[in-house]
Amino acid sequence: MPTDPTTVPVLHSVLCSHVLPDDQGAAGLPRALPEVGAHGGGADAGPTPRGGSNGRRGAADEFEGPHHGRESKNLAPIAAPIAALFVRADSHYHALPGVDAWDAVRDAMRWPGGCPVVAHPPCRAWGKLRDKANPRDGEKELARQAVRWVREFGGVLEHPAHSTLWAAMRMPLPRKGRDAWGGWTLPISQHWFGHRAEKMTWLYVVGCEPHEVPEVPLSLADPTHVVAQPKKRPTVVRLRKGMQGWKPEISRAERELTPAPLAAWLVELARRCDENAALKSTAGAACA
Repeated sequence: MPTDPTTVPVLHSVLCSHVLPDDQGAAGLPRALPEVGAHGGGADAGPTPRGGSNGRRGAADEFEGPHHGRESKNLAPIAAPIAALFVRADSHYHALPGVDAWDAVRDAMRWPGGCPVVAHPPCRAWGKLRDKANPRDGEKELARQAVRWVREFGGVLEHPAHSTLWAAMRMPLPRKGRDAWGGWTLPISQHWFGHRAEKMTWLYVVGCEPHEVPEVPLSLADPTHVVAQPKKRPTVVRLRKGMQGWKPEISRAERELTPAPLAAWLVELARRCDENAALKSTAGAACA
């Protein structure tokens, strides 16, 4: 539990009410998922909606040997692996147990699949300043592929709030229900997890219900920094040091780096997606 008196936990019932439309159940469950073709399908839509094993072998089959996610007679249980994709070389994910981190050197596009993911694809081509960005050739495809992997293997994708990736990949906006893969969007502030700036963020989740996500901290403290100072415009006064309300900017590295508490929280969320998939698979086998 958080020790900061300005930080309080968010109850799951409250979380559900801020994530899903009013016509869905109190437990956060939709009354019915849309048909597979309801969102147009096509190459950008992603893989077939989840519902069973796809038979692929990948990172999950090669990580931590044959005992990952299971109990052995002589071994303690080992957490199922989670792939953290498109992370920085100095990311906190590299130090988290049970996490297979893929940075630029490893090239996440070579990830073989096989386990739930936490995806942080580049966002500059999709954000508010995309018209002034200079993305590398093929950079936008990284985010599209990240969405496909989340839909196929379960997990969570993180991007700035109001990212245009949502429209491009037909992902539901916050409080706008789910897509054909059961995916939904959770809006958060990274400040809740220790970021010095507000940094509003959207999370696209597949495989975990709103009432099943890890406890979300809610910080009422005022951020000490800003992501960037507003650009000078006729209707906006650009604050300068010494002026009332001025706050220092965070560094470029801090804009990209996921706070350690948030990284751990996202891994736990993805792991719960994997546990749900395993339960569904076991139930399906029992009914076969």
